[in-house]
Amino acid sequence: MNKKLALMGTGITVGTFLLITSAYAGMAESSGYDSYKTAIKTTVSAKSMTQAIAVTVQDNGKSLVGVNATVKRNKDSQAVSADVKIKGGDSEQTLNVYSVDGKTVLKSGDSETYKVLEGKAGSEHFKNMEHGDKELNGEMDTFHKEAENLVDALVGNLKQYVTEAPTTNGAKEIKVSLSGSQIPTAVNALGSFLVKKSSYDHNQGMDDKTFKSPMGTDFSALKQTMPKLSQDVAITKVDLQATVDGSGFIANQKASLTIEGKDAAGTAHTVVVSVDLGLSGVNATTPDTIDLTGKTVEAVDTKQWGGPRNKH
Repeated sequence: MNKKLALMGTGITVGTFLLITSAYAGMAESSGYDSYKTAIKTTVSAKSMTQAIAVTVQDNGKSLVGVNATVKRNKDSQAVSADVKIKGGDSEQTLNVYSVDGKTVLKSGDSETYKVLEGKAGSEHFKNMEHGDKELNGEMDTFHKEAENLVDALVGNLKQYVTEAPTTNGAKEIKVSLSGSQIPTAVNALGSFLVKKSSYDHNQGMDDKTFKSPMGTDFSALKQTMPKLSQDVAITKVDLQATVDGSGFIANQKASLTIEGKDAAGTAHTVVVSVDLGLSGVNATTPDTIDLTGKTVEAVDTKQWGGPRNKH
């Protein structure tokens, strides 16, 4: 994948990763921690679901980025559809994603052309996945266990900061709030490194004035809004609230991560990344589809990302 595309939304990705890591750290070795991990595993194992996702990034109280998405997944049919809206600076863009005949189809809101991803993201990729399911599942199981062990290794004895309370119909609310010295030193060190790395990549790899993905979506305004922290970077606050329903699935999860630091000019920034995730249609979701008959279709070779391979 093109390096610039991979860096799109780095601030959101870094923030979300640190949010989850820090939240896990705050819930270690407690019943709340165990309940939350079990709910995540139960939710991930669902055959299908609909995810309503809202992500916001603020800097010193000013809104920088807003992402709203509805994602529908079905493991049995290996189908996914998504409606995504991205707002950064003064620009707002939309992107629709569909699975059609084992291929991924994308359409930006300002175009009537449907991009069909080929190469690894196309039918050959899905075919290889199907043949290698057992091996892939084994590798992912190992990865998940190692990741869980890594998170646990970063954790101190912070179980007193998590609360778990029953609600109605067997549901429960899990909450954790960490600030300042409550956040493990190892997590903060990792967070500082990732944020600085993100800022470095912004400067080194994204100097062009226009940054368009192979789908034709222009993210240049988005990348310009993100602060580039390089000094005194630290995670200063983590809040998470999750609702687990009576069947053990996460129904809703709200979280926020506060990162403070200074840019190269010495200007102080307080960046707040907030994530609101709602899950519904568990084991009863059918992703949306699109009929490409009569539509303008453009094939994109994902191995090159240099532009369309052909058009018909």
